[in-house]
Amino acid sequence: MSSIHNEPCAFRGLEELLYAQGIRVSRVRHCAEARSTLKEAAPVDLVLTDVTLDDGTWRDVIQLVRELAKDTPVIVMSRVVSMSLYLDTQDAGAVDFIVPPMTAGDLVYVLTTAVSRTVVRQRVRRATTRTALDQRSQPTP
Repeated sequence: MSSIHNEPCAFRGLEELLYAQGIRVSRVRHCAEARSTLKEAAPVDLVLTDVTLDDGTWRDVIQLVRELAKDTPVIVMSRVVSMSLYLDTQDAGAVDFIVPPMTAGDLVYVLTTAVSRTVVRQRVRRATTRTALDQRSQPTP
């Protein structure tokens, strides 16, 4: 999992919780770092990003993920509760939007649900592609 944010202390507790769950975390503070991490750390199972970074926003992170790690789910985290921000993140392709504080159980549920949904979508896409290829290779009567 990659954690992209601009406040080093803000995610420390979150990282400790993730490590305790056996989740490897790569922490970056800028979009530029995110770009290189997504290129080098592939595959990345999940990206959790803060709303605002020093050199970009959550929109930039979603765009980077689309370019470099196509099927990786992105969760946007904000300390501000905003329905319009929530809807914007969903429209842009984020799988979830969370507002801390969260209990450890809630956070684990959100993370595992995001990864599970992505795995299911990938399996369905592969099965559909295989079926379409098999049908094309069959002789027509």
